[in-house]
Amino acid sequence: MSFTPPTAFHASSFSIFKRSLMQTDALPLNDVVDDSLFEEAFQEHGIDFGGDDDAVYTPAITLWALISQTFFAKEQRSCKAAVLRVASLWAALGRTVCGTNTGAYCRARRKIPFEVVRDITRHIANDTEASVGHDFIDEDSDVNLSPRVVEEVRAQSIGGRVLLLDGFTITAADTPENQDEYPQNPVQKEGVGFPILRCVTLISLYTGMLFDLACGPYCGKETGETALMRKLHDVLQPGDILVADCYLCTYWLIAACRQPGVYIVMKNHHKRDDHPADAIRLCGSERLVTWTLPPRPSWMSHEEYKQQPSTLELRLVDVNVKHNGFRPNRFTVATTMIDDTPFPGDWIRSIYESRWLVELDIRAIKCSLNMDILRAKTPDMVRTELWSCLLAYNLIRLKMFQSCVVSGRDPRSQSFTTTMQLLATNWLLCAVIGVTSELAALAQSVPISQQVGHRDGRTEPRVNKRRPKVLALMQKPRHKLRQELNAAA
Repeated sequence: MSFTPPTAFHASSFSIFKRSLMQTDALPLNDVVDDSLFEEAFQEHGIDFGGDDDAVYTPAITLWALISQTFFAKEQRSCKAAVLRVASLWAALGRTVCGTNTGAYCRARRKIPFEVVRDITRHIANDTEASVGHDFIDEDSDVNLSPRVVEEVRAQSIGGRVLLLDGFTITAADTPENQDEYPQNPVQKEGVGFPILRCVTLISLYTGMLFDLACGPYCGKETGETALMRKLHDVLQPGDILVADCYLCTYWLIAACRQPGVYIVMKNHHKRDDHPADAIRLCGSERLVTWTLPPRPSWMSHEEYKQQPSTLELRLVDVNVKHNGFRPNRFTVATTMIDDTPFPGDWIRSIYESRWLVELDIRAIKCSLNMDILRAKTPDMVRTELWSCLLAYNLIRLKMFQSCVVSGRDPRSQSFTTTMQLLATNWLLCAVIGVTSELAALAQSVPISQQVGHRDGRTEPRVNKRRPKVLALMQKPRHKLRQELNAAA
């Protein structure tokens, strides 16, 4: 294996991302991570710094270092570790960095607004999802496709995407700036909590790609998941299928989705009757219902209320969940796909039962990428750090999808953590030496080397065996506790 550094390395070139992502011209979807994608995003937002010949932190190198932080945890996630990776990069390429102080890198990071990273993340998701279809997955081939893949390919052939909608919360560093924009839980005493962000995301059922995310404060007016979802309506396209839980099964969200031609598959809200008296029976487990316009909510203007449809026609489909050793659990799914010919009941059931995948995606984002606790000290950098993690998430998903295109595997059957470890290990190495044929082969084989099981009906107690260190919880601000300790001394 040759370890000769690339001869044409330019600090201002975004080609470093192709090398770090172990991309070669022979790989499918190689053009998704194109240099022009990054360049156009920075030009669109007028971001230009580090133009000197001896500049260390150009936009390309700064974003490369920022993404490298998301692959690690604890000490290796710090700005100091990122600076050392940049210094190691330049040293391997024969250039000396004057110092490893974090000041220059932190100033460069602040010059990259989160909108730039967000646009790149969205483009990667859209370009990857646009490639999904029968060109890559052949249902009649000898490859053993899971039912989930068959359902998704069928949805793509109809013309829409299956999008999983769900929300989650994350915390940020406890600074006055973060507390002002993202206040802590109001039930906590002042000074003992952390700033909380509420997030709502749209993720592809098939590829696992994240299309967009809306975030806001944890509590207050217009901060709920339904309010944040209204910010994501522009992402939806005619023919899309939106899958969500019962909390989002509201008249207003369904009406907003129906207008652009977006279908919904959601668990019926617990306050609505699953078997209304005026329902039209289609079969033993399916019926048509009509919802009438409810009173105007306080957050909606009179003009918006007048534009709402007077009625909504929906189809209710009963779902029976059976696990060995347990009584069957039954619930009802509401959908705007009225015609049961192209959308049979079993297909509706399988689509909703796949909604659990978004929980695994959120776990990958929060736990595998350690995004549950953000380290940034200001709201602007909190959003930049947030979208850097989401960009890293989509890059990992892209690498997984490239392997499945060649192997014919279900992208959901591959290990996210294994692929993340592959990129984390080679992020600096490939940036220095380039991508050899041996490394390219390794990058294609590792994501499919470990298959994730379906684990239907798995039961695990939610307990930890290892005992944590017993420490008292902080009930007062830290400065008051210091005063009490000093007074008692």
